[in-house]
Amino acid sequence: MTLSPDTLRPDTLAELEASLHQMKTANYFLRVAVDQVPEAVLILEAEPTDNAGPKVLFSNAAAAVLVGVEPEKGLRGLGIADLAAGDSDAATLLGSLKHATENGGAHECEAFVQNFYGHPPQRCNWRVRAVFNSMRKLLNYTLVVTPLPILSAALPKPVPARGEDLDSQSDQLKQDNLAALAQGIAHDVNNLLGPVTMRLSDLLQQVQGQPALKEELQLIFSGLKRARQFTSQVVTACKAKPNQKQPIDVAAIIHDTVKFAGAGSNAQLRVRLGQALRWPVADAVKISQVLQNLILNGIQAMPQGGYMDVDAENADIGLGQDDILKPGPYVRITVRDRGCGISPENLERLFKETFTTKPDGNGIGLTTCKLFIHAHEGDIRVSSRLNVGTEFSVYLPAVPAMTGQVGTPERDHAPVPLKKGQGRVLIVDDEDDLRKVAQLILKRCGYEVIECDNGQDAVKIYHSLARTGTPPDVVLMDLTLRGGMNGGETAEEILRFDPEARLVVTSGSVNEDVQMTFLEKGFVGVLPKPYEAGELTQIVHRVVTMMSRA
Repeated sequence: MTLSPDTLRPDTLAELEASLHQMKTANYFLRVAVDQVPEAVLILEAEPTDNAGPKVLFSNAAAAVLVGVEPEKGLRGLGIADLAAGDSDAATLLGSLKHATENGGAHECEAFVQNFYGHPPQRCNWRVRAVFNSMRKLLNYTLVVTPLPILSAALPKPVPARGEDLDSQSDQLKQDNLAALAQGIAHDVNNLLGPVTMRLSDLLQQVQGQPALKEELQLIFSGLKRARQFTSQVVTACKAKPNQKQPIDVAAIIHDTVKFAGAGSNAQLRVRLGQALRWPVADAVKISQVLQNLILNGIQAMPQGGYMDVDAENADIGLGQDDILKPGPYVRITVRDRGCGISPENLERLFKETFTTKPDGNGIGLTTCKLFIHAHEGDIRVSSRLNVGTEFSVYLPAVPAMTGQVGTPERDHAPVPLKKGQGRVLIVDDEDDLRKVAQLILKRCGYEVIECDNGQDAVKIYHSLARTGTPPDVVLMDLTLRGGMNGGETAEEILRFDPEARLVVTSGSVNEDVQMTFLEKGFVGVLPKPYEAGELTQIVHRVVTMMSRA
């Protein structure tokens, strides 16, 4: 097309800019979607530039995990031979690319991939697709890499043992894929919770003179905090990682859960706690989830309202007294409703994964409760009579009540207080609503705020401010950004320009397992999403203070 003055009218430029924005948005959503794929996905350049073969242009999170690098860093710039475990594997992969180019665009092979984290090389199936345009010009290669089960050549492989080995390997692969998917879902959910959590925690501190409104907002805020705990719990559970069990104050959990689960219902919940109540050795979040599920089921069984009881008392199981529970001290939690009851034939199927009597149910609620309780070496039991009611009893191993607060969830769910200060803050985040709310709160607390939604602009803004002698005092950096650079790459560029830059990583996928990784890479703080307004201002104040002292 020939460019003329008419071609470059303002409305034409606006259309071009809009189209470019749409392309960037589509690219962002595509990257997020591909990161949910359990298999490793690689896109390679068409032509090699050195002996390492075509270089990686794009890799998803599963590919980074397979090779042993941080997902936000990725594999871009590595040659295909760099990923191979040895020369023979490199030759196999390069040959597969050649076959795909020559034989209709597709080829498949097996080769070992190396692991940069120090783990043994992994044998994988490599599915190669050569991508051509309409003129048969090679554009790139797309590879899908799937780990294969590990078979030991040193041991005999009778059929039963081999089958068991394949089953265990298959289960592990499923678990790893599920963990990667859960991490992606948790990231998206945490991003959705972010603006609401921050704004509500801010509002709670502005309604001190309105106790009724504050109580309602506090109840909603407690629910958001539970949702944040739940997303973290989902990721931990999918990783098949041993949970941190410790003595917990079950009385506090019961009071908090009853208040939250019963809000807005027409059921009257009564709590009765025994004397010198023991503390279960358990995961507080999971036990709260179990209680919430049982209470909500009871409320739904009484659509016209009524009374429900939630009781807790000590119980002792003697030797040979119970077929399931080991001898020892326990706490028994009873949730009793006066609803429609459960028929005898349905009682036997109650904890089956696919069984439900609810029109919109899926049958996993009580199944999950049973799995959680059994993982704590306890048991859950049910008795019911039609038109009388249902009673669930949960048994958990317990120890004498602790004098301190070890493992006890916070009774006071008040938001973290705001911290005022002075300084310049650069917010780099692709969530528009979150940026606006964060900017509003930080400005009100005395900070100057600049914000953008992509890495390229963040680097330009930092360079521009630094050259005028007014660099940002704090950079709040999300990991998933619009455009071509992710948060990790943007941070590297800024730190390369200014090694003294103060960057805080903020992301919905940052958990306790990986926080130290970011601190080792030059970040000075970690602020996992969703965060409260007070948590935001506290970490900004801490980093600015740290800078002034330095």
